[in-house]
Amino acid sequence: MHKKITYILTLAIVVVLLAPVGVFAAASQPQLFNLTIIHTNDFHDYEPYALARKATIIKQIRAEKKNVLLLEGGDLSIRGPYHKVFYGELEMAVLNALKYDAWELGNNEFKAHPDQAVTDEKLSNLINQAKFPTLCANVKTTAGDYLPGVRPYIVKQVADMKIGILGVTSNKVKKYPQASNKVVEDAFTAVKNLIPEVRKESDIQIVLSHAGLAGDLQIDKDLADSGISFILGADDHFVIPQPIYRSGGIPITQAGGEDNIFLGKLDLTYEKKDGKWVLKSHKGMLYPINDKVPMDAEIKKIVDGYLSKVQKPAA
Repeated sequence: MHKKITYILTLAIVVVLLAPVGVFAAASQPQLFNLTIIHTNDFHDYEPYALARKATIIKQIRAEKKNVLLLEGGDLSIRGPYHKVFYGELEMAVLNALKYDAWELGNNEFKAHPDQAVTDEKLSNLINQAKFPTLCANVKTTAGDYLPGVRPYIVKQVADMKIGILGVTSNKVKKYPQASNKVVEDAFTAVKNLIPEVRKESDIQIVLSHAGLAGDLQIDKDLADSGISFILGADDHFVIPQPIYRSGGIPITQAGGEDNIFLGKLDLTYEKKDGKWVLKSHKGMLYPINDKVPMDAEIKKIVDGYLSKVQKPAA
């Protein structure tokens, strides 16, 4: 009986001693969050069936990853074979089917037609067709309002995290006659003014930019301490397999464009430090879109439906 009591007391002491160690070990583990971003940009109505090939990869990534955002950087059409037929509506139908999370207006969305009224109509059609947010923080009406149906940023809930996505377009828009009825603010200035507000409302801040690499580098240079963790770029059609990154700066990427058709994927890991989520590591990848990638049947059907309305053979 004495041995039994001794054993129970010894066991109790061991449990009491070990419990704080376990609690301390758990508390010391870093808080991490993994985010995958699939990104596209500057399609320019180049090859409609490439959309069905992109869809195959998008669905594959979504099946493999938990926390995924799907974002479009703008310039859906202009210069492609069907631009003056669909004015980006074919592409938008596909983006809707794939359930994109947001898109940024490209500069070409502001010069869809030589006539200003027609351009405004085509732009409005795209914004209204989109079943997900349209972003653009630096183009406003002459009254100083954001364009109808357009938001400067969104806060997207992904798992338990709030992701702030701020969108800006190219400063080139201010030179277009079709945009003379709008006020175009410098993209950098718009980001600088809005990012404190976005930061208050979100855990992680990302810029979805159609400002071009020069504009993105300015954001990196002057706003590296603002909380922005990544810049998803567009406009230049640069093929950037691994993000451009300087120590202490903001990583920047682009996924080609027009005849350089790619789909981009970013794997980001965030760590909570001093109450704030900071980017711990990032890895980029570009998928070349060619005939080696099979077409997704659902998206191919959408493209077929649009192209069947015109006499010109599909590309």
